[in-house]
Amino acid sequence: MKYLLPHALTIALSVFSLFPAHSAQTTAPASASVSQSWHVKGTVKAIAPDSLTLSHEAVPELQWPPMTMPFALAKTLVLPELAVGDPVDFDVSLIDGRYEIIALTVRH
Repeated sequence: MKYLLPHALTIALSVFSLFPAHSAQTTAPASASVSQSWHVKGTVKAIAPDSLTLSHEAVPELQWPPMTMPFALAKTLVLPELAVGDPVDFDVSLIDGRYEIIALTVRH
């Protein structure tokens, strides 16, 4: 019996090291990640019903270099009239594990 407690403690510690999702950082409410957004300038490269592919400037806060990538559109977003090649300003936020455009305006 004297080995039962240390063995149980070892197993418990192993479980916590294998599943870091139990840390305080990852247990924050989901709304905490939605409240942060980043303002970015870009150019429309492709338009799909539920996403836009944009060539965008660097986003230092996210450690993103300038690149071209697709972005999901937030469910509540109403897009202005867009065409490939339009310069845009957009706000992106991390929602449910993916970056989504939450606001977008065309620069003239």
